[in-house]
Amino acid sequence: MKVQIAVIKLVLRTNKVLSDGSHPIMLRVSFNGMKEKSTGYSCPINQWDKKNECIKKGYPNYTQINLQLRKFKNEAIEKRDRFIALGEDYTPQMILSKGEEKKVVRNDVWGLIEAYIHDRAIEGGTKYQWIAMYGHLLKFVGKKSILINEIDSGLVRRFAKYLEGFLSSATIRKYLTKLKALCTYCEGKGIINEEPFKDWKFWKEYKDGKNELYINAKTMDLMIELFIDSIIIRKSNDNWTYRDGVIEELLDIKSDLYARYLFVIGYYLCGLAPLDVSLLEKSSIKSVSIADSFYYAIDGLRTKTKQPFKIRLPQNTLLSNVLIRTMLMFNEGKYFLPTMNGFRGDNYKARVSSVYTHNTEKLLDWFREINEIIAKRNYEGNSYEFIDLNCRYYAYRHSYIMAEIQKPNVNLLKLATQTGKSVATLHQYLALLNDVNLV
Repeated sequence: MKVQIAVIKLVLRTNKVLSDGSHPIMLRVSFNGMKEKSTGYSCPINQWDKKNECIKKGYPNYTQINLQLRKFKNEAIEKRDRFIALGEDYTPQMILSKGEEKKVVRNDVWGLIEAYIHDRAIEGGTKYQWIAMYGHLLKFVGKKSILINEIDSGLVRRFAKYLEGFLSSATIRKYLTKLKALCTYCEGKGIINEEPFKDWKFWKEYKDGKNELYINAKTMDLMIELFIDSIIIRKSNDNWTYRDGVIEELLDIKSDLYARYLFVIGYYLCGLAPLDVSLLEKSSIKSVSIADSFYYAIDGLRTKTKQPFKIRLPQNTLLSNVLIRTMLMFNEGKYFLPTMNGFRGDNYKARVSSVYTHNTEKLLDWFREINEIIAKRNYEGNSYEFIDLNCRYYAYRHSYIMAEIQKPNVNLLKLATQTGKSVATLHQYLALLNDVNLV
């Protein structure tokens, strides 16, 4: 099975012995093959901590050496994640190679972004948002680089319209804010005469995300039914089998099928947030018996609020078998989903954001397909509501809440605990039922 993302590790090359009897410490990149590069450090085999990828305490200069080793690894991880954020193909050699030092063109946008990030000491997820914004900008202009003086008022507005095709209003606002900050930075340094956002209050056009964007429960049921039928072939007596090649597609984080799966599984897991879904480990999904029936018990803490969540799903159903058991059986590693496969480092939010962002356009293509099917079915006498194409991945959370909140005798306190919302927020959802349905 092909690895979906480069795995980067520090390893001790025990099959090579140096003159002092120690072994070289290598930086290894595994990605449909393997490539190694010497770190310039070595140690005896009994002084190497394989699990933590570092030299053991007590070895001469172990602190300084481990800091340098960690730096080497983090630089490689950052390079890999930059390729992923920009949607570019890469090889182990590209990650390990130092690369030629290029003379930065004074008004080259990427060079200016790097300078801005350095001057503002920007780190973590914010840094990856800058990379993602630049990646979208390059795709929009259709070039491998762009100069800052090419960015005028007309281009930024066209760029925003381009982003509307696959990003939420809140994300577009975030990217435009960064591009404006870069232009203002360049204006202050005299690189450009005037920043192109001067007369455009884009934040009034692109506001924060709207909770009312959800998909009607009946439409969600249709989507799930069509999704399941794209994975399995139903046979007699409730038997079924996987379609050819479907497992490989489900495990490929860049496939159309995985883009759809992310939306469906989020809804099925009681609207659990994308970050929490992505960080679910197989060990947290247990089988329990409740009233002579078996359930998947999924307990954990929400990453954002640290509040507990508790999910109970009937185990012996078609949905659970296809959506949960399939991943438990075929996805390798400790995580439930392949989103985090091979991930090393601390910036897990950037990884999750990257996977969902790069699958958003595929999700919208699916929404368009569903709307075409709905148009045909409604013509035949059905009454499905269309999907608003402003919906993005987070809409599955709102869709789940709206479906549950309309059920008879709904317990708002229980639903609030289950979804991580306050009861007051759920009352806002109730108010939406009296408004015009936006989806």
